[in-house]
Amino acid sequence: MTEKIDRTKWKRSAHCDFFGALDVPFYSVTARLDVTGLHAYCKANALSFYAGMIWITMRAINGLEPFLYEIHGEDVYRNDVRDPSYTYPYDGDLFGICTVPWQAGESLAAFDARRRSAEAANPSPLPTAEADAAGHNVYLSCLPWIDYEHVAQEFPLDRDDSTPRVLWGKYTAAADGKLTLAYTAQVNHRLIDGVHLGRLFEALQRDLDTFANA
Repeated sequence: MTEKIDRTKWKRSAHCDFFGALDVPFYSVTARLDVTGLHAYCKANALSFYAGMIWITMRAINGLEPFLYEIHGEDVYRNDVRDPSYTYPYDGDLFGICTVPWQAGESLAAFDARRRSAEAANPSPLPTAEADAAGHNVYLSCLPWIDYEHVAQEFPLDRDDSTPRVLWGKYTAAADGKLTLAYTAQVNHRLIDGVHLGRLFEALQRDLDTFANA
């Protein structure tokens, strides 16, 4: 469900217009996350680490108000929830894209099982343009072959594009045994500032840390 925002009462209205004057109002931030606990938990419980990262990400994003907003022309809407739309291996070295409706409060094990079923039932590896535009999604993917320092993601040259894009790289082990990976979030500055990305990374690491003693 979406709610149209009264822009005359929305405190971010001027900032939205300010960054909307730019040809490319998008930016991204990359930082490292400690995934030691999540990796161990997934391994011990025969769960997908990739699904774990999607689950952690969607919990964090759906808990942060600025990430729920969308721009459509002169109008701004607030979503009740965003859904994960993510890449998965398909037909050798190709990939598919699967969208799974997000269910708040769902366990990682339940989400992992549901996303496996959704991938198996996916009628086409790639969504139609209409289906892609209709969703209130977060785009997620990973580069498990590369421990990168910087990455540029694809996006349409549309100032209204409000879809957060998330990517993470290969996890590597430090001398103390901790596993870390590069994690990138790309957003529209019309809706999301650096302080909000800071809160995203804090929420992600806070949730990841809960698995340390799981």
